[in-house]
Amino acid sequence: MFMYQSIIYKEWIKTRSMIVLMAIVFLGAGIYSFMKIAETGRLMGMINYWEGTIEKGVSFFEYFKYLPLLLGILLAVTQYVPELQFKRLKLTLHLPLPEKNIIAVMLAYGLAVELLFILITVPLLLLGLSFGFPREIVWGAFWLILPWFLAGLAAYLIASWICLEPQWKQRVLDFIPGAGVISFFFMGVKAGAYQPFVIYLVGFILLAFAFSFYSAIRFKEGKS
Repeated sequence: MFMYQSIIYKEWIKTRSMIVLMAIVFLGAGIYSFMKIAETGRLMGMINYWEGTIEKGVSFFEYFKYLPLLLGILLAVTQYVPELQFKRLKLTLHLPLPEKNIIAVMLAYGLAVELLFILITVPLLLLGLSFGFPREIVWGAFWLILPWFLAGLAAYLIASWICLEPQWKQRVLDFIPGAGVISFFFMGVKAGAYQPFVIYLVGFILLAFAFSFYSAIRFKEGKS
């Protein structure tokens, strides 16, 4: 248990500055979003704002669209690039623990951070929106932003897979399908259209969890 706690603490030391910075960015995006909502509602009138939202599928939280994606990528980079740059990963993988357990703990840490941002941000956004809009519009906003936040989890796993890959050529080959799948999280559709598709996005995230193990094995085998 002490070994696992040490790994988690090491990941926290590497990522804490970035996490604080992104927390400030998320907070700023939330404040600005609600300022814009209040200003638009004042100028248009809330009833007209409601109608425009329903008819045109207006997004209230456009500033959050790529923030979870950015968080996922930065998490992976700050976790794994220093390990490779300073040649610490090989030492980490030689700890008296199964290799798969070490990689699993490192991935679980990154996913936990991303999930913490999701579980704090999404309820607060929807709660704030509920003070000025009916339940149907709030749920519509939820289904619109949900794929963006799921994209953060997928981006973290894809970026981790690429960062751990020891060969540059293979990294490029990994990036192409990874970026293609990530694009499915950002299709320009109206609120609710993603609802039957979310299960497939979650399925991809679960599948992507296994990718980094393959790269870690290649790394330990000395592929270059």
